[in-house]
Amino acid sequence: MKELLAKKTIGYYIVILAGILGLVSVIRFLLWAPNHGGMDGIIVVGLVLGLGIDILLIFKDNNYFVILATICYSVAVMQLLTNSVGSFVDVLQGINMFGDASQVGSIVSISVVILVCVLLSVLAGFFKRIKE
Repeated sequence: MKELLAKKTIGYYIVILAGILGLVSVIRFLLWAPNHGGMDGIIVVGLVLGLGIDILLIFKDNNYFVILATICYSVAVMQLLTNSVGSFVDVLQGINMFGDASQVGSIVSISVVILVCVLLSVLAGFFKRIKE
């Protein structure tokens, strides 16, 4: 095991961190969304695919997988923010009409974790993941 880890570089650990945060965001979204009318298949598929690709990157190094993971996380966060525009409008207007203003904190916290996954996936693309 020590010999296996000796061949890994910073990019490998960034992918692992992105996967852990991807798992956190999947769990957080699946706990929040059903109770607040925010369940969306595109978000779930994007997060699960991003997480799956990060897990695959742990075992098989491929630059295209890094790009796919970044795309999956990006689609998920953009869909979440697009679906939640009404809630943000309600907060800005001080009313409760288009969404649920009380859920903006949860939406922002989930979005920030997914955005960190996007940034980590982008960073992983610039670093080598295996020593040569």
